[in-house]
Amino acid sequence: MAPTAKEATLDIPSGVSDADNIHLFYRYAGEGPPLVWLHWLWGEPAWMEQHQRLAERFTIYVPDLPGYGQSSLPDWVTNPADLAIVLLQFIDALSLKQPLVVGSCIGGWIAAEMALLRPQCLGRLMLINPLGLCMDWTATPNVFYAAPEQVPNFFFVAADLPQARAYVPDRSEWSETFLQNRLVSSKFVFDPYLHSRTLAHRLHLLTTPALILWGEEDPLLGVEHAELWGSLIPQAQNTVIPGGGHLPYVEKFDAVMHSLLSFISTGTSDEKNKEKAQ
Repeated sequence: MAPTAKEATLDIPSGVSDADNIHLFYRYAGEGPPLVWLHWLWGEPAWMEQHQRLAERFTIYVPDLPGYGQSSLPDWVTNPADLAIVLLQFIDALSLKQPLVVGSCIGGWIAAEMALLRPQCLGRLMLINPLGLCMDWTATPNVFYAAPEQVPNFFFVAADLPQARAYVPDRSEWSETFLQNRLVSSKFVFDPYLHSRTLAHRLHLLTTPALILWGEEDPLLGVEHAELWGSLIPQAQNTVIPGGGHLPYVEKFDAVMHSLLSFISTGTSDEKNKEKAQ
């Protein structure tokens, strides 16, 4: 029987007053090792195909990041490093033991920040076209100021696919939630635009096994950024998805799932071999 997604809200005490607390909404399903999926720049439109596929092998948790969807946003959360603190609190509150973490776009940036803060708390990182590093931000399309009809082409090779339209619908279908997610994203990644001024100087400290997965035809951040990430993270593994855009699981679903599961399986095999050696 296919896993059925459930919904819950977690209240996370944070700071010195109740006003700093966070109400974090999330969906979850499946059985098996824990896996946390951190969504892209404008949030998850719903429980999607990639979540369902992963729920067949893992217990997957898909939170709305603070300020997105049904999650609250306290004043103290102002950047992806702050978001990483919240997600670590989320993992602690659910007592997840070294979860696998998949982060797409801004979610990848947050996942990297989480691993820099508390590497012992995470299993493996899978960063899908992460934001956080930008070789030339002045040459990167402005996803906030562009005409709405241009926006889908900044993320997808085939923007007319039904799942692509679920992530970036036609302007006439932009809901209040979608508009709110865009507004919150502008707070987190507009200045500096889509990158951190310090992350590149810290990634050499990242010790969590990491997969950098990149859509080869990403219209937003070119595939050369995969090499940049890989050169800065010790022993990172790079995988390029031919024909994939900024959200390659939209256009090349099977290839992305294969890459994620292969990376996870390699880690599982390594752990078993270490146990035998001991």
